[in-house]
Amino acid sequence: MKRLKSILLTACAVVLGVTLLPVQQASAATSAALSITPKKSYTVEPGKSVKDTLVIRNLDEAEKLDLTLRVVDFTYTDEGGTPKLMLAEDAPQTTWSLKPFLTVPKTVSVAPKQSTTIDMNVAIPANHGAGSYYSAIVYSSGTPEEGNVGLSASGVTLAFVNIPGEVKEELKLEKFGAYLPVEGKKPASYVYFTAENPKNVAYTLKNNGNVTEAPVGSITVKPLFGKERVIQDVNPSQSLALIGQTRTYAACFKLESSEVEFQGSRTQSSACANSDLWPGFYKLDLNLFYGQNGNRTQDIQSSSWFIYFPVWAIIVLILALIVIGFFGYRAYSSARNKFGKSKKLSHRK
Repeated sequence: MKRLKSILLTACAVVLGVTLLPVQQASAATSAALSITPKKSYTVEPGKSVKDTLVIRNLDEAEKLDLTLRVVDFTYTDEGGTPKLMLAEDAPQTTWSLKPFLTVPKTVSVAPKQSTTIDMNVAIPANHGAGSYYSAIVYSSGTPEEGNVGLSASGVTLAFVNIPGEVKEELKLEKFGAYLPVEGKKPASYVYFTAENPKNVAYTLKNNGNVTEAPVGSITVKPLFGKERVIQDVNPSQSLALIGQTRTYAACFKLESSEVEFQGSRTQSSACANSDLWPGFYKLDLNLFYGQNGNRTQDIQSSSWFIYFPVWAIIVLILALIVIGFFGYRAYSSARNKFGKSKKLSHRK
């Protein structure tokens, strides 16, 4: 019996040691010379305009920064919301284009280690219909006259405008459940049965309306046994579902914050940690809300499930079944022998 316990403990330790090895994370690259505002959002009524400023910083300590500014349309490349800039000069104008209404300077020059402020203006014509419009301000190093417009100090500011009025709002839920993100060449996928520790739960929405939407809400994780947990904010960065876009929003089962160093200063960074889920069956309940002008008048509710059963749990289960089978067989053999002996004694009498 002691030997059997030793074998079980050794097997569990080996499997745990393999499954809990740390995973390396990659960091995103940034421009070495340019610092800009990544996003601007406005609500503008028809016949009115909004004047604003953009701050541009030159991070280079020696060279001045000459920039060319262009307003281009953009769409999306994947369900993660990655913008796809339409940089071609003959690119067709999108139905949601902000280009006719947005004005910025064509060029700007910034001294080394200095910042400058430029004016931008958004003017919506009178009697214009309600909806969402968006384009991108692209900054490229150099000027058209110099012929050296490049990407050595490039950047983009995404500009969004909501025009109030009667709009069509329709987010359709496509998928919902436990989620394994992209890892190497392995594509992202929803899972119902998994041996990997699930760090994410996700939902995929299709925007069939004519306005951008930023869903909010919560997800409740209910184990078959034990205490449930609630993921309170399933869209903490207020990411938008663009017009016609199918977008996947992933939330963490467990969020872990840490301090990281970025450009000489320390800042808070959040990432998904191991979920600490025990093997078993889990039910998921989704409650989403969305709507324009801060009014969360639309809702989406759904349920899903998944079973988490890691390799070490499978090994333990198999070993447990072997042990149960072994002792069960011994008990059966002992009972059969006793029954056989008592039957022989009765026949002799």
